[in-house]
Amino acid sequence: MSWRDNLLEQKWLEPFLPNYLKPLKDPDIKDAHTETFVQEAIEFISDLSSLSELPRLNKTFKREILGYLFKVKIKQKKIHLELIDTKKSSAKLKKRVYLTVYRKQFKEESGMGKVADSTIYYQKEGRTIVRNVRNHSLFSPLFIAVNKLDESLSGKNGKALPPTSISEEVNHQQDETESVKHDILSNIKAITSQSNSQLDSEIQGKLLTLQSSIDLCVKEIHLFDIEEKHQIKRLINRDLPNLLETYEQLTPEQRQAKYEELTNTVNAMITFVNDLKNQINDSRMDRMEHLLRLNRIRYEQKKDAD
Repeated sequence: MSWRDNLLEQKWLEPFLPNYLKPLKDPDIKDAHTETFVQEAIEFISDLSSLSELPRLNKTFKREILGYLFKVKIKQKKIHLELIDTKKSSAKLKKRVYLTVYRKQFKEESGMGKVADSTIYYQKEGRTIVRNVRNHSLFSPLFIAVNKLDESLSGKNGKALPPTSISEEVNHQQDETESVKHDILSNIKAITSQSNSQLDSEIQGKLLTLQSSIDLCVKEIHLFDIEEKHQIKRLINRDLPNLLETYEQLTPEQRQAKYEELTNTVNAMITFVNDLKNQINDSRMDRMEHLLRLNRIRYEQKKDAD
């Protein structure tokens, strides 16, 4: 902890601090909604850390999920985060969290980039409260995630350094894509093969349909953008296994009560994967039309010139 943080921790000094420096201590903030809010933000930042196949400097990345809006702006010297509860969020206390952290190579403090801003705004009892989350236990993992993102940008996270030629870049992207494909296909195969006797033939049939749709979809995963990759990996790695595991742990009476909802949810997953596949087919057709139009213009003009 820096001397500045040590100073701000002095309780006698707290009444004299501006609101944006007063540490967050409101127990109402630490609820299940905020925990999910932080976990989803960390997952988003982690996805960006692994996104080595795309340039990330001087870009802004966004994700909307579960009523949250996350923005990560990556600059040459700083990383900015905006984490927001939208109107769709079910949180009782709507929050806006702003973090700005220097990249470690420019300003370092306690082994990580120096924190320039770590402010939370939230509404309570009709008024806006402003506090600092720098040393709050619930929000501290965010700073660790940002540090890992910084290390990823600098090529210090144990992965290979950025390719130095076009051929190396192509090979690097192909390797990453094949790795993602392998993980997704292995996981969905494991899920369908391990489903136990608590699932009847109808549910197992739907899982096989889902597996078949994913098999077809993943063949074109190189055409996915970051959010589409995240959604399909989240479905396979977290949402589907958690859903099935929880259902299998219910009593027979509880399983019967939730059976229809389970089938509807699996159907929704199948529809989601098929929609992704259709979007890829549409984008492939759009690209074909673009190439035909481009080449027609290029070579018809050349023919006229001749």
